[in-house]
Amino acid sequence: MIGGDRYETRRVLVIDDNEAIHQDFAKILGGSSGPDGGLAEVEAALFGDEPTMKPLGTFEMDSAFQGRDGFRMARVAREEGRPYALAFVDVRMPPGWDGITTIEHLWSEDPTLQVVICTAYSDYGWDETLQRLGSPQNLLILKKPFDSAEALQLAYALSEKWRLELLIQKKIDELDRAVASQAEKLSEQRRELQTAHSQLLQSQKLEAIGQLAAGIAHEINTPVQFVADNLLFLQDAFGGLTNLITAHQRLLGASRAGPAPAEALADVDSVVAGMDLEFLMSEAPQAIEQAGDGVQRISKIVRSLKNFSHPGGEALRLSDLNEAIESTITVAGSEWKYVAEVVARYDPNLPLVSCVLGEFNQVILNMVVNAAHAIKDVVGDSGEKGTITVTTRADGQWVEITIQDTGAGIPPDVRAKIFDPFFTTKEVGRGTGQGLAIAHSVVVSSHHGKIDVESEVGHGTVFTIRLPIEQDSALAG
Repeated sequence: MIGGDRYETRRVLVIDDNEAIHQDFAKILGGSSGPDGGLAEVEAALFGDEPTMKPLGTFEMDSAFQGRDGFRMARVAREEGRPYALAFVDVRMPPGWDGITTIEHLWSEDPTLQVVICTAYSDYGWDETLQRLGSPQNLLILKKPFDSAEALQLAYALSEKWRLELLIQKKIDELDRAVASQAEKLSEQRRELQTAHSQLLQSQKLEAIGQLAAGIAHEINTPVQFVADNLLFLQDAFGGLTNLITAHQRLLGASRAGPAPAEALADVDSVVAGMDLEFLMSEAPQAIEQAGDGVQRISKIVRSLKNFSHPGGEALRLSDLNEAIESTITVAGSEWKYVAEVVARYDPNLPLVSCVLGEFNQVILNMVVNAAHAIKDVVGDSGEKGTITVTTRADGQWVEITIQDTGAGIPPDVRAKIFDPFFTTKEVGRGTGQGLAIAHSVVVSSHHGKIDVESEVGHGTVFTIRLPIEQDSALAG
């Protein structure tokens, strides 16, 4: 078992062209169960007890008399899952590979193999050896003739080093797998949270549209009504004009045959008198203009509603924030028009901003509705109106949007909680406590921006939103 029990058998490969060397290693590695085996036996003889020092394991030795043979044996051992822990390699082994070439091939097959170079000559200097073999971390040199105890200690130390390195690598691999598995779980949880976040935003958007539906219907119904009234007026006027044209055609036909008959002339006079032509000429142009205005108002509301409610995907894209804010203010008209005047001060040179437009629209809606509710708490049903001021401006690599209201203001003890999920000071049924929490999440988490609040009780509140023009620059900064 690789990297397993500390006292397991370690496999050792001896590669040397001298058979006597193999016999010596067989005695050294097979004659003792550990470097302290002799001491343990003495201890047992003197005190009559079992040895207190456990052996570090035994060795299983294989022999190869040429470098190529040793390389093939190392390859087979690795393929069988019983690799060698240590190889003792002679430097001179004519007529085949020398020791350095043999080690190069051994490490190409098994980089973890510990190697001891056995030599009585200076065929290669240490620098040349390192230049050929690279790092010396798995390499030692044993000069011939060597001491048996020294060879045995090297065998134990290097085979234990091999075992520990494999055990450490095994633990590292296990940790890597655990980290990768945990990372995948976290990634999946992140995807689930992103999906839930998107669903929450879309759900609140649909909820907002549902709540605004009655007001939007009223906003559309008013221009529809006067468009319809003007069209009815123009329809009646067109009927009169049709009668007048018909009477003139009869008069024209009779005149071609001779003098105009009095009856045809009287018919024309009668139609003109019944039409009130002067009134028609005065009012018809105004009716057409008013109908056109009404259609434009309806078109603006529908276009704003479409811009606001369209999901638009979750991808970042360059967007005109001035247009987005104007559309959202129009959609929310039923929330503020009876309690406030909206003053919009747009920077005409505001650059396009990289954002998820649907999420940005939701933030502005939440802010405007909150401002309207704050003003409503002040003016009540008095008929008076407060002011909501929306401002945009560019500031270097950022754009800044402020929403200011003349409401009651936010008490200091409440201000720190306003972005907490489900926190609200409104009465039941008027707020979910999610509006500002979602706004904070969209601005800060999704768009790497900032949102701040300044408020003074009795004077109103100012929310300031800062968004990076490019999301890449926000991540870099």
